[in-house]
Amino acid sequence: MSRFAPIALVVLWSSGFVGATLAAQSAPAETTLLWRYVVAAGPLCAWAWWTRRRYGARFLAREGVVGILAHGGYLIGVYRAADLGVLSGTSALVASLQPPLVAALLWAGSGGRTNRRQAWGLLTGMLGVLLVVGGDLGGSGGPAGLVAVGLGTLSLTAATLVASHWPQPDGHGVVDSLLVQSVVALGFFAAIALSSGRAAPPPDTDFWFAVAWSVVLALAGGYGAYFSVLRTSGPVVVSAWLYLTPATSAAWAWLMFGETLTARAAVGFLVAAAGVAVVVRPQRPGARDLRAPTASTSGS
Repeated sequence: MSRFAPIALVVLWSSGFVGATLAAQSAPAETTLLWRYVVAAGPLCAWAWWTRRRYGARFLAREGVVGILAHGGYLIGVYRAADLGVLSGTSALVASLQPPLVAALLWAGSGGRTNRRQAWGLLTGMLGVLLVVGGDLGGSGGPAGLVAVGLGTLSLTAATLVASHWPQPDGHGVVDSLLVQSVVALGFFAAIALSSGRAAPPPDTDFWFAVAWSVVLALAGGYGAYFSVLRTSGPVVVSAWLYLTPATSAAWAWLMFGETLTARAAVGFLVAAAGVAVVVRPQRPGARDLRAPTASTSGS
Protein backbone atom coordinates (compact mmCIF):
# COMPACT_ATOMS: atom_id res chain seq x y z
CA MET A 1 0.00 0.00 0.00
CA SER A 2 2.92 2.39 0.63
CA ARG A 3 3.65 2.37 -3.12
CA PHE A 4 0.14 3.61 -3.90
CA ALA A 5 0.00 6.19 -1.10
CA PRO A 6 1.69 8.97 -3.16
CA ILE A 7 -0.75 8.42 -6.04
CA ALA A 8 -3.67 8.52 -3.62
CA LEU A 9 -2.18 11.64 -2.06
CA VAL A 10 -2.06 13.52 -5.39
CA VAL A 11 -5.56 12.50 -6.52
CA LEU A 12 -7.34 12.86 -3.19
CA TRP A 13 -5.53 15.96 -1.94
CA SER A 14 -6.45 17.64 -5.23
CA SER A 15 -10.10 16.80 -4.62
CA GLY A 16 -10.01 19.08 -1.59
CA PHE A 17 -9.63 22.20 -3.73
CA VAL A 18 -12.61 21.09 -5.82
CA GLY A 19 -14.57 20.36 -2.64
CA ALA A 20 -13.91 23.92 -1.45
CA THR A 21 -15.31 25.26 -4.73
CA LEU A 22 -18.37 23.02 -4.42
CA ALA A 23 -18.99 24.12 -0.84
CA ALA A 24 -18.62 27.82 -1.66
CA GLN A 25 -21.71 27.56 -3.88
CA SER A 26 -23.90 26.63 -0.89
CA ALA A 27 -22.45 27.99 2.36
CA PRO A 28 -19.63 30.09 3.86
CA ALA A 29 -16.36 28.44 4.80
CA GLU A 30 -16.94 28.14 8.55
CA THR A 31 -20.33 26.45 8.09
CA THR A 32 -19.00 23.83 5.69
CA LEU A 33 -15.90 23.11 7.77
CA LEU A 34 -17.91 22.81 11.00
CA TRP A 35 -20.21 20.18 9.51
CA ARG A 36 -17.36 18.43 7.76
CA TYR A 37 -15.85 17.66 11.14
CA VAL A 38 -19.17 16.94 12.82
CA VAL A 39 -19.69 14.21 10.21
CA ALA A 40 -16.10 12.96 10.35
CA ALA A 41 -15.56 12.96 14.12
CA GLY A 42 -18.56 10.74 14.91
CA PRO A 43 -17.40 7.56 13.13
CA LEU A 44 -13.81 8.09 14.25
CA CYS A 45 -14.84 8.41 17.90
CA ALA A 46 -17.08 5.35 17.55
CA TRP A 47 -14.12 3.41 16.15
CA ALA A 48 -11.92 4.49 19.06
CA TRP A 49 -14.58 3.43 21.57
CA TRP A 50 -15.15 0.07 19.85
CA THR A 51 -11.43 -0.72 19.68
CA ARG A 52 -10.78 0.64 23.20
CA ARG A 53 -8.06 3.06 22.05
CA ARG A 54 -6.18 4.91 24.77
CA TYR A 55 -4.17 8.09 24.23
CA GLY A 56 -1.61 9.68 26.52
CA ALA A 57 -1.08 13.39 27.12
CA ARG A 58 1.97 13.60 24.83
CA PHE A 59 0.10 12.09 21.89
CA LEU A 60 -2.94 14.30 22.45
CA ALA A 61 -0.78 17.43 22.67
CA ARG A 62 1.16 16.57 19.52
CA GLU A 63 -1.90 15.77 17.43
CA GLY A 64 -3.78 18.73 18.85
CA VAL A 65 -1.12 21.14 17.60
CA VAL A 66 -0.98 19.39 14.20
CA GLY A 67 -4.78 19.45 14.02
CA ILE A 68 -4.98 23.20 14.61
CA LEU A 69 -2.30 23.90 12.00
CA ALA A 70 -3.00 21.28 9.30
CA HIS A 71 -6.79 21.33 9.50
CA GLY A 72 -7.80 24.60 11.15
CA GLY A 73 -5.32 27.09 9.75
CA TYR A 74 -4.85 25.48 6.36
CA LEU A 75 -8.49 24.78 5.55
CA ILE A 76 -9.89 28.09 6.68
CA GLY A 77 -7.45 29.71 4.25
CA VAL A 78 -8.37 27.47 1.30
CA TYR A 79 -12.13 27.61 1.91
CA ARG A 80 -12.11 31.36 2.56
CA ALA A 81 -10.27 31.82 -0.74
CA ALA A 82 -12.98 29.77 -2.48
CA ASP A 83 -15.61 32.03 -0.90
CA LEU A 84 -13.76 34.99 -2.44
CA GLY A 85 -13.83 33.37 -5.87
CA VAL A 86 -10.31 31.98 -6.16
CA LEU A 87 -10.26 29.12 -8.67
CA SER A 88 -9.37 25.65 -7.41
CA GLY A 89 -6.31 25.51 -9.68
CA THR A 90 -5.08 28.86 -8.41
CA SER A 91 -5.43 27.73 -4.80
CA ALA A 92 -3.46 24.60 -5.66
CA LEU A 93 -0.79 26.78 -7.27
CA VAL A 94 -0.33 28.95 -4.18
CA ALA A 95 -0.36 25.86 -1.95
CA SER A 96 2.44 24.46 -4.11
CA LEU A 97 4.78 27.00 -2.57
CA GLN A 98 4.95 24.60 0.37
CA PRO A 99 7.68 22.26 -1.01
CA PRO A 100 10.38 24.92 -1.42
CA LEU A 101 9.29 26.53 1.84
CA VAL A 102 9.64 23.25 3.74
CA ALA A 103 13.00 22.57 2.10
CA ALA A 104 14.25 26.08 2.87
CA LEU A 105 13.31 25.79 6.54
CA LEU A 106 14.96 22.38 6.80
CA TRP A 107 18.01 23.78 5.00
CA ALA A 108 18.22 26.63 7.51
CA GLY A 109 17.82 24.19 10.40
CA SER A 110 20.61 21.98 9.10
CA GLY A 111 23.12 24.84 8.96
CA GLY A 112 22.86 25.33 5.22
CA ARG A 113 23.57 21.74 4.20
CA THR A 114 21.19 20.30 1.63
CA ASN A 115 21.11 18.20 -1.50
CA ARG A 116 21.62 19.93 -4.85
CA ARG A 117 19.72 17.25 -6.74
CA GLN A 118 16.66 17.81 -4.58
CA ALA A 119 16.99 21.56 -4.94
CA TRP A 120 16.97 21.26 -8.74
CA GLY A 121 14.02 18.88 -8.50
CA LEU A 122 12.06 21.37 -6.41
CA LEU A 123 12.82 24.18 -8.86
CA THR A 124 11.77 22.02 -11.81
CA GLY A 125 8.55 21.08 -10.04
CA MET A 126 7.71 24.73 -9.39
CA LEU A 127 8.31 25.52 -13.07
CA GLY A 128 5.83 22.79 -13.98
CA VAL A 129 3.27 24.21 -11.56
CA LEU A 130 3.64 27.68 -13.08
CA LEU A 131 3.09 26.22 -16.53
CA VAL A 132 -0.16 24.61 -15.36
CA VAL A 133 -1.94 27.57 -13.78
CA GLY A 134 0.51 30.47 -13.68
CA GLY A 135 -1.78 32.56 -15.87
CA ASP A 136 -4.59 32.36 -13.31
CA LEU A 137 -2.78 34.41 -10.66
CA GLY A 138 -4.34 37.60 -11.93
CA GLY A 139 -7.82 36.08 -12.12
CA SER A 140 -10.78 36.02 -9.77
CA GLY A 141 -10.45 36.19 -6.02
CA GLY A 142 -8.14 39.18 -5.87
CA PRO A 143 -5.27 39.74 -3.45
CA ALA A 144 -7.37 38.85 -0.41
CA GLY A 145 -8.07 35.38 -1.78
CA LEU A 146 -4.41 34.76 -2.58
CA VAL A 147 -3.38 35.95 0.88
CA ALA A 148 -5.91 33.56 2.46
CA VAL A 149 -4.44 30.58 0.60
CA GLY A 150 -0.91 31.78 1.38
CA LEU A 151 -1.59 31.95 5.10
CA GLY A 152 -3.18 28.52 4.95
CA THR A 153 -0.08 27.19 3.19
CA LEU A 154 2.14 28.58 5.93
CA SER A 155 -0.04 26.82 8.49
CA LEU A 156 0.24 23.47 6.66
CA THR A 157 4.00 23.96 6.37
CA ALA A 158 4.25 24.46 10.11
CA ALA A 159 2.12 21.36 10.71
CA THR A 160 4.36 19.29 8.43
CA LEU A 161 7.50 20.32 10.28
CA VAL A 162 5.90 19.82 13.70
CA ALA A 163 4.71 16.32 12.76
CA SER A 164 8.16 15.47 11.40
CA HIS A 165 10.17 16.57 14.41
CA TRP A 166 7.89 16.05 17.42
CA PRO A 167 8.34 12.43 18.51
CA GLN A 168 5.16 10.38 18.53
CA PRO A 169 4.60 7.63 21.10
CA ASP A 170 4.65 4.11 19.69
CA GLY A 171 1.49 2.17 19.00
CA HIS A 172 -0.50 4.85 17.17
CA GLY A 173 -1.30 4.89 13.46
CA VAL A 174 -2.68 7.36 10.96
CA VAL A 175 -6.30 6.74 11.99
CA ASP A 176 -5.43 7.59 15.60
CA SER A 177 -3.87 10.84 14.42
CA LEU A 178 -6.85 11.73 12.23
CA LEU A 179 -9.21 11.06 15.13
CA VAL A 180 -7.54 13.49 17.51
CA GLN A 181 -6.91 16.06 14.78
CA SER A 182 -10.54 15.92 13.68
CA VAL A 183 -11.89 16.40 17.20
CA VAL A 184 -9.60 19.39 17.71
CA ALA A 185 -10.58 20.80 14.30
CA LEU A 186 -14.25 20.34 15.21
CA GLY A 187 -13.77 22.50 18.30
CA PHE A 188 -11.81 25.07 16.29
CA PHE A 189 -14.45 25.46 13.58
CA ALA A 190 -17.33 25.28 16.06
CA ALA A 191 -15.88 28.29 17.87
CA ILE A 192 -15.57 30.23 14.61
CA ALA A 193 -18.99 29.25 13.24
CA LEU A 194 -20.87 29.88 16.48
CA SER A 195 -19.19 33.22 17.12
CA SER A 196 -20.05 34.39 13.60
CA GLY A 197 -23.61 33.07 13.70
CA ARG A 198 -22.98 30.73 10.77
CA ALA A 199 -23.25 27.33 12.40
CA ALA A 200 -26.64 26.31 10.97
CA PRO A 201 -26.38 24.27 7.74
CA PRO A 202 -28.38 25.46 4.73
CA PRO A 203 -31.41 23.37 3.57
CA ASP A 204 -29.55 22.42 0.41
CA THR A 205 -28.70 18.92 -0.82
CA ASP A 206 -25.70 20.36 -2.69
CA PHE A 207 -24.27 21.45 0.65
CA TRP A 208 -24.40 17.92 2.03
CA PHE A 209 -22.89 16.56 -1.17
CA ALA A 210 -19.98 18.98 -0.70
CA VAL A 211 -19.62 17.91 2.95
CA ALA A 212 -19.65 14.21 2.01
CA TRP A 213 -17.11 14.90 -0.75
CA SER A 214 -14.78 16.67 1.65
CA VAL A 215 -15.08 14.01 4.38
CA VAL A 216 -14.62 10.91 2.24
CA LEU A 217 -12.19 12.13 -0.41
CA ALA A 218 -10.33 15.07 1.08
CA LEU A 219 -10.23 14.23 4.81
CA ALA A 220 -10.16 10.44 5.06
CA GLY A 221 -8.38 10.01 1.73
CA GLY A 222 -6.27 13.12 1.28
CA TYR A 223 -5.14 13.68 4.87
CA GLY A 224 -4.76 9.96 5.46
CA ALA A 225 -2.44 9.66 2.46
CA TYR A 226 -0.57 12.86 3.40
CA PHE A 227 0.33 11.66 6.87
CA SER A 228 1.12 8.16 5.60
CA VAL A 229 3.65 9.51 3.09
CA LEU A 230 5.03 11.94 5.69
CA ARG A 231 5.52 9.03 8.07
CA THR A 232 7.45 6.90 5.58
CA SER A 233 9.24 9.46 3.42
CA GLY A 234 9.66 12.70 5.34
CA PRO A 235 8.59 16.33 4.92
CA VAL A 236 10.39 17.20 1.66
CA VAL A 237 9.05 14.21 -0.26
CA VAL A 238 5.45 14.54 0.92
CA SER A 239 5.55 18.23 0.06
CA ALA A 240 7.08 17.57 -3.36
CA TRP A 241 4.17 15.35 -4.33
CA LEU A 242 1.93 18.40 -3.94
CA TYR A 243 3.52 19.79 -7.10
CA LEU A 244 1.25 17.43 -9.03
CA THR A 245 -1.94 18.69 -7.40
CA PRO A 246 -2.55 21.83 -9.54
CA ALA A 247 -2.74 19.84 -12.78
CA THR A 248 -4.79 17.15 -11.06
CA SER A 249 -7.10 19.82 -9.64
CA ALA A 250 -7.48 21.19 -13.16
CA ALA A 251 -8.52 17.71 -14.31
CA TRP A 252 -11.03 17.50 -11.44
CA ALA A 253 -12.39 20.96 -12.40
CA TRP A 254 -12.70 19.85 -16.03
CA LEU A 255 -14.73 16.82 -14.97
CA MET A 256 -16.83 18.61 -12.34
CA PHE A 257 -17.31 22.13 -13.69
CA GLY A 258 -16.47 21.91 -17.37
CA GLU A 259 -13.43 24.18 -17.02
CA THR A 260 -10.96 24.15 -19.91
CA LEU A 261 -8.12 21.63 -19.71
CA THR A 262 -5.27 23.01 -21.79
CA ALA A 263 -2.26 21.46 -23.48
CA ARG A 264 -0.09 23.77 -21.38
CA ALA A 265 -1.49 22.11 -18.26
CA ALA A 266 -0.50 18.70 -19.62
CA VAL A 267 3.03 19.91 -20.36
CA GLY A 268 3.24 21.51 -16.94
CA PHE A 269 2.17 18.26 -15.30
CA LEU A 270 4.97 16.41 -17.09
CA VAL A 271 7.56 19.00 -16.06
CA ALA A 272 6.31 18.91 -12.45
CA ALA A 273 6.39 15.11 -12.51
CA ALA A 274 10.01 15.21 -13.66
CA GLY A 275 10.86 17.46 -10.73
CA VAL A 276 9.06 15.20 -8.27
CA ALA A 277 10.86 12.15 -9.67
CA VAL A 278 14.19 13.84 -8.98
CA VAL A 279 13.19 14.67 -5.40
CA VAL A 280 11.82 11.25 -4.47
CA ARG A 281 14.59 9.19 -6.14
CA PRO A 282 16.54 7.26 -3.50
CA GLN A 283 19.86 8.74 -2.47
CA ARG A 284 23.23 7.06 -2.87
CA PRO A 285 24.43 5.57 0.42
CA GLY A 286 26.18 8.14 2.57
CA ALA A 287 24.84 11.19 0.73
CA ARG A 288 23.16 14.01 2.62
CA ASP A 289 19.39 13.86 2.13
CA LEU A 290 16.42 15.73 3.55
CA ARG A 291 13.86 13.29 2.20
CA ALA A 292 13.83 10.77 5.05
CA PRO A 293 12.24 11.40 8.43
CA THR A 294 14.51 12.41 11.28
CA ALA A 295 15.35 9.96 14.01
CA SER A 296 12.71 11.55 16.22
CA THR A 297 9.91 10.89 13.75
CA SER A 298 7.84 7.79 14.33
CA GLY A 299 4.88 8.69 12.17
CA SER A 300 1.75 10.75 12.20
